[in-house]
This record gives sequence, structure tokens and C-alpha cells, in this order.
Amino acid sequence: MSKQIIRLCRLQLANLFGINEIRYTRDKKKRMRYIGLGCVGIWIIAMVAGYAGALSYGMVRLGMAEIVPMYLYTISSILILVFSFFKAGSTLFDMKGYEMLISLPVSRAAIIVSRFLCMYLTNLMMELLIMLPGVLVYAYYVRPSALFYGICLLGSLFLPLLPLTISSVLGAIITAISSRSRHKSLVEPLLMIGLVVLVMGGSLFAADHESQFTEEMMRNMAQLISEQMGKIYPPSVWFAHALDGNGESLLLMIAVPTVIFTLFVAVLQKYFQSICSSIHAVNAKNNYQMTSLQRSSHMKALWKKELKRYFSSGIYVTNTLVGYVLAVIFSAVLCFMGVEKLEAAIGISNIGAVLFRCLPFGLTCVLTMTSITAVSISMEGNTFWQIQTLPVTAKEVYDSKILVNISVAAPFYLICMVLLNMSLNLTWAQRFFLIVIPVCYIVFSSVVGITINLKMPIFQWENEVRVVKQSASMLVAMLIGVVGSILPMFGIAVAGEVWGGWFSALVIVILVLATGFLYHKNNRVELVRISEG
Repeated sequence: MSKQIIRLCRLQLANLFGINEIRYTRDKKKRMRYIGLGCVGIWIIAMVAGYAGALSYGMVRLGMAEIVPMYLYTISSILILVFSFFKAGSTLFDMKGYEMLISLPVSRAAIIVSRFLCMYLTNLMMELLIMLPGVLVYAYYVRPSALFYGICLLGSLFLPLLPLTISSVLGAIITAISSRSRHKSLVEPLLMIGLVVLVMGGSLFAADHESQFTEEMMRNMAQLISEQMGKIYPPSVWFAHALDGNGESLLLMIAVPTVIFTLFVAVLQKYFQSICSSIHAVNAKNNYQMTSLQRSSHMKALWKKELKRYFSSGIYVTNTLVGYVLAVIFSAVLCFMGVEKLEAAIGISNIGAVLFRCLPFGLTCVLTMTSITAVSISMEGNTFWQIQTLPVTAKEVYDSKILVNISVAAPFYLICMVLLNMSLNLTWAQRFFLIVIPVCYIVFSSVVGITINLKMPIFQWENEVRVVKQSASMLVAMLIGVVGSILPMFGIAVAGEVWGGWFSALVIVILVLATGFLYHKNNRVELVRISEG
């Protein structure tokens, strides 16, 4: 069975990273596209590794070196939990893929274990991007014993097991609840986003009621952070104590995740088919009645079609709504917390002036974290030929996808504007930039999402997770949105109050020109010329 597991895992990883297509394609454009994606991937790896190393360096310089390994362990676990949570239900319990594989001469156990192994390996790679550079920076300055490296290696290998198990259980529960609802595609993302909001709200409540910083606490910051991380994720305490030579903690760090993971896999292996059947069971009614038909313009019909396609995919909605929900949470926290409490919590006085100048870009960073249009063309899949045969122009198709992105973002944007403008004492110029800059970025991200997806479309996919969460177009669009708003935020913070307004106006002009250029360029790409990525 081990050979079957390895082969199935290799097949899944090859499909995930497009390895076979890179090796055997004869299309030079496609090969160059993959080379470009490889360069982007290397850049992202360097950025993440640099961030982890800089984080460790900063904590060492602040005199908190003893909590660096524990902090890296906690951050890695939370990231694995979050990323696995949004894809575990659709990846692990994919019944369609299971039915295809079960007809082959492979065992049910091999299929299940290979899926877990594939998720484990991808999470392990993500974890090492954080743990490895952070630990190396820590080791360079602290010079720990040789035992430290062995325990870190063990901790890194066993770290993904527990968050992977938790995310799989939560994903299965949410998928099971949503599948029994009439509006499955809406219930699933609402449950997932609700859980995220609940966790964030609990963290803010705990921070507000348990972490009122006093002068004594500031002098013992390392101990305070260590205690908070222990409350958030207890296994990080076992890891920290194991590094100090505690054998009991080392045993707990290895045994607890392994036992829980093994029991979950054993139960899943025995009842996988019945669990999948229960999870994906649906209730259908046969009371359909023909009503009057409506006629719409090309644009309105395409817009309605795009909206239905968007809300029919739970993973699509969840992945793209998280940024908007976080923007509303950010605005609500700032609204009810106020600038005075924020200054007291951060410990920096007179931060309000800088905050007001940077606020439009900080809000934009969250609003443009994900783009619906970045994968809207790829989501057509093997039905893309239907649009190509319709009596519509490419411009109308692209405009309908852009309009859906704006339509979904608009309600969240309006809520943020109402909360912030009502609660903050802003000047007229600050209110103008707060209103206009996010609008420019939302329209820009909608247009640039189309541009990116035209360059990197994916039509051959079996699971929507492959397009929404694992495609290069979504990743590149996310980077452009985040980096494109963070860099001006730093620039305006340095520019000062006098030049800040002129800098913001310059950013608006650049965004308008870039959006117009990309929009005109996109409309020149005919639908029949879009090749499969």
C-alpha cells in the first residue's frame, strides 16, 4: 500500500504545481509563463523568509530572544490552521475525485492517506518558510546547544499534524451543515467567516481585558507574550519547555498531535464513504414551476450570470469575502475603540495625525487583499467555449466580471465609510482621500485582476480550490493589491503632513492612469485568443 500512497501523492503534487505540464509542454509561451511564475514564487519565498528572519532579529534586539522559537511555532501553527481550514473540506472530502480513484486498483486507505500526506507536505513547506530562517537568525545570535537543533527538527516535523486535524474536522462540520441548506453556497462561507470573526473577536476581548499594559508589564514583555501565546496555542508551551530540556514536554509535543492525527485518520478510513455521503447529502424539491421570462441587455444578463456563478461556489465566496469582512471589523474596532485608546494600547502618543494620513491605504490594503476578477476567467473551466460562442464582445464579458467585483465590494466599502466618517474627527481633505482612494484601488484591483487572469488562465481543473486558492493569478493579484497599498502608506507616513496631501493626490492620478491603460489593453484581447494556461 505504501507504493500506492506515494504514487497518488506524487500525482496530486504534480497536479498542484503543474509539474507534468512544465516538463512535457511544447508551447513556448506556456513554458515562459511557468518560468515567470517560478520567478514570482522565488520572490515570494524570499519575502516570507526575510520577514521571518527580520521578525526574529527584531525580537532578539528587543531582548526577547527566549520567546522567538515559541513565537515562530505559534505563528506557523495558526497559518497552517487558517489555510487548511478554508480548503480541507473541499480537498479531503472530495467525493468526485474519490469515485474516480476507487475504480482503479488502489485501496481506500491509500486514497485517504495520500490526501492527508499531500496536505501535510504542502503545509510543511509553508511552515519551514517561517521556522527555518527565524530559527537560523535566533541560533546565530543566541548560540544554543546541539540539542536545540534536534528538538526544532522534531517540532517542525510534528507541528502540522494538530492544526491539520483541527481544520479538517471544522471543515467537515461546516461542509455538512451547509450541504443541508437550501442556499449551500452562501451558508458555507457565512459559517467560515463567522468562525473567523468569532476568533478575532475573542482575541480582541482577551487583549482588552487581560492585557492592559502597565509599566511593570512593559518591563516584562517577553513573559507577557509567552503567557498569551500559551493561552492561544498550548502546544507552543510544550515546544518551549522541550527546548529547555524538559522530557515530559518533548513527549507531549510528539505524542499528542500524533495520537489525535492517527485516531482521526483511522476513523476517517473506516467511515470515509459514509461520512462523505452524509456531508454532501442534499435536499432537493421537485416543485419547479415555469414563470414569465425576462429580457435584459447583454451587460445586465452577463452581470446576472456572473453573480450567480460567484455565489454558487462556497470556496470562491469565502476566499474573496474575507478581506472585505476584515475591513469592516477594522473599521468597527477603530470606531468603537477611538484614537485615544489606540494610542494608549500601542504606547505611542500623537499617532492620530499619522493614522489619519495612512488610514485610506491601510483600509485599501485589506479591501484589495483578494480580487474576484483574478480568477473569474479561470472559473469558467471547460465551459468557457460557451461564452466564446455567444453574440457578445470581449469587452462586455470583461466589464461584467469587473462589475461583479465592484458590486460585491461596494456594500462593505459603504459600511466602512459610514463607521469611519462618523467616528473620526477628520478634516475635509482627509475625508476626501478616505473616500476616493479606496474607490480607486477597488476599481484598479478589478481591472488588474482581469489583466492577470488573461495572462495566466487555468481551464483544466477538477476542484475549485485549484483555481481559487492555488492559482498563480490569485497570488499575483494579492501581492499587487497588498504591496501596491503598503508602499504608498509608508511613503505618506514619511512625507509628513504638508506633503502628505500632494502625495495622496499623486497616487490617485497614477491609479487612474494605470487603470485606464490596463482597461484599454484588456478590451483588445479577443475571447478566441485566450489560450489555456
